[in-house]
Amino acid sequence: MAESSFVCHVCGQTHEGVPPSFAADFPDMYAGLSEADRGSRALISSDQCIIDEQWFFIRGCLEIPILEHDDVFLWGLWASVTEEVFNEISASWEEEGRERRLAPFKARLANSLSVYPETLNLKLRIVIQPLRTRPVFMLEEEHPLAAAQKSGMSRVEATELAANLLHMLGPWSKTPQ
Repeated sequence: MAESSFVCHVCGQTHEGVPPSFAADFPDMYAGLSEADRGSRALISSDQCIIDEQWFFIRGCLEIPILEHDDVFLWGLWASVTEEVFNEISASWEEEGRERRLAPFKARLANSLSVYPETLNLKLRIVIQPLRTRPVFMLEEEHPLAAAQKSGMSRVEATELAANLLHMLGPWSKTPQ
């Protein structure tokens, strides 16, 4: 068996490699809308979402270091922001050097991750990255996900988490490396 393969504790099968990341396709508020409401009440792109012209969301990445490896376990998630923050981030979307000009923004996590105690509305900072790179989310309150972000997780923990997520149903997608 290759080093990157593992026997899944969920299904008992051997999986090749560990998916490096998982992503929420939408903010939870958008996911909870009916198809008709999505069409009439919301605007969404791969990185931004507006609902009812009063709820604003930005997509970003929450990284958990994998101990003793150069890899990270990456969560692609959404953050709820104020209209002012949304507009400022949007205005700089194609701006070279934006990461040096923009200070971190306050936000709240807009996804509930069932593999952790409730994560919806956790306080976070959005740290802007260079062009063609999604912002990084840094949690700012005590929570097991925040502890993992600060301290990292072992390769075994990352493999177990990936196995659980591979077998979950819901609005999650495995993202490419």
